[in-house]
Amino acid sequence: MPYRPKDIYRGRRKFRVPLNIFLFVLVLLVFGGVTMFYVLQRYMVYDANGATLQLPGQRTEAPVPEEDPALAVQPTFEPVNVQIVWEDPDFADVDMGTWDDLKPVQALFIPAGTVTNGAELTTAVTNVTASDYTMAVLEMKSRSGQLVWPSTCETALDYGTSGTTDVSAAIQSLHAVGKIAAAQISCFCDSLLLQHNWSFALRYADGNLCQDADGSYWLDPYNQTVRGYLVDLTRELAALGFDEIILADLYHPVSENGFTYSVTLNTEPDPVVAVCQAAQRIAEAGQSTKTVISARLDAGSLRNGQGAQTGQDLNIFWRLFARLYCPTTPDVLASDRETAVAGINGGNADARFVPVEGMIPEDSVSYVLG
Repeated sequence: MPYRPKDIYRGRRKFRVPLNIFLFVLVLLVFGGVTMFYVLQRYMVYDANGATLQLPGQRTEAPVPEEDPALAVQPTFEPVNVQIVWEDPDFADVDMGTWDDLKPVQALFIPAGTVTNGAELTTAVTNVTASDYTMAVLEMKSRSGQLVWPSTCETALDYGTSGTTDVSAAIQSLHAVGKIAAAQISCFCDSLLLQHNWSFALRYADGNLCQDADGSYWLDPYNQTVRGYLVDLTRELAALGFDEIILADLYHPVSENGFTYSVTLNTEPDPVVAVCQAAQRIAEAGQSTKTVISARLDAGSLRNGQGAQTGQDLNIFWRLFARLYCPTTPDVLASDRETAVAGINGGNADARFVPVEGMIPEDSVSYVLG
C-alpha cells in the first residue's frame, strides 16, 4: 500500500545544534580578533626595546635628559674688520662690439595700430618689399604699454599686457626679399603696466606718479622687475625672428622737484646709473641672441645738454648700442648729427647714426621715415 512521509522514521541528529553554535562563536572570535588587531595598531609604540601596547591614558612622555653645561658646545667669535663700500658702477669697460659690419638703413616706421591691423600691415610690408627701403620698423610695444604680440613672459601674463597679433608672416615676407625686420618697444613709458601694479611707478618727490605732458606714466628705471621685463621682451622678440630691436623711451624724465624710487638706494640716485645699468642689462641679453640692439635718443638729451638728467650718456650709449636713432627735423639735422657722433666709438657713422623724420632727408644715407 502507498506510504506517507510522516510514517517514515528519521533518527535525531544529536550534534547538529552544538556544532552550529560552535561555528558561529568561532566566526565571531576571528572577526573580533582581526578588528581588534587593526584598531589597536594606533596604540602600538615601537622603541629600542621592541613593541608595546599603550592604551589611551597609559601613555607618558619620556623625560628629556638635561644637558650637561660642561659638555655643551659654545660658539666662538673672532673679531673681523669688514668695511662695506657702495660704489657707482663703472661703465669704462662697457663695450658690446665695434659694429664694423653695419650698413646704412633706409627704413619705414610702422606704428602699433597698423601692425595690429592685418590688412594695413600687409600693405605696409608690401610697400617696403616692393621699394628701395631696406628695413621695416614695427612698433611692437607702444608708449601705452600694450604689447602687440602674445607674449608668454611672466610679467606680461601676470599683468595682462600681452597682445594677440601674429607678425611671423610679415617677418618672413621681409626676409624673403632680403629686407631687415626691426622691432621698436617703449621701455620706461608704460601706463598699462602701472594700472595693474603701482609699485613699479617712478614718483615725484611729493609722492605723485610721474606723468608726462602726453598723460603717459613712467616706470622706475631702478626697479629690477621692470628691467627683467624689458630683458624678457627683448629675448622674445629676438626669438620671433627680428633682426634688430630699437629701445625707445630709454631715458629718465626731467623734473626740478626731484624723484623717489620704488627701491631702497644706498647711493645718491643718478639718472645715468639708472638708465645705463638697465641699458647694459638689455644689451647683454640681446648680445646672447645675436640680435642687433639699438636705442632711440631723446631730443632733449641731445639738443639741450640734458644727458646727465635723462641718463642718456652718449659716450656709454655708443658703446652699448649698434645704432642710435634720433628724431629730428631738416633744420636741426646737421647739428643733431654733429652732437650725436661726437662720442661715437667706432664703426661707420652713416650706418650707426639714423635720423627719424617725417620726410626723407636729403643729406642722410640712413633714415627712418615715420
